[in-house]
Amino acid sequence: MENKFEEKIKNRLHRAWEEWKPGYEDWIKWSDGLYAPDATIIAIGDEPQRFKDYQKSMKDQRDMFAMDMGAIENCVAEDKTVAISYKMYLTPNQTMGKLEAGKTITIKVTEFNTFAEIPGYDEPMVTRLELISNSL
Repeated sequence: MENKFEEKIKNRLHRAWEEWKPGYEDWIKWSDGLYAPDATIIAIGDEPQRFKDYQKSMKDQRDMFAMDMGAIENCVAEDKTVAISYKMYLTPNQTMGKLEAGKTITIKVTEFNTFAEIPGYDEPMVTRLELISNSL
């Protein structure tokens, strides 16, 4: 049985998912409301990034691909961490090797989001994200 914090962070992530926007500038605003400023992000490459560095890295990703997120398919909370799985849809803006411009590919994604109550924020914030996906 989930405790109140586990329920709170699951609901927080579901609400954030419903508010997600595909454009980079909208995503910046969205992510500022979900991730703590000093959050550790492991999503692009193997090396951890600080949240603001991750945001900058995502600019390059968004320049190469149009991106959309599928619905959360699985969601499990334990202690301070929520694990979710979903599909991400990437459409290359130009042909890159085997990836054809305009042809959408589907990637399976699993995320582990660790939350904490951060002073100055009304809701729990993600302090660590680890994203795992199948390769392009």
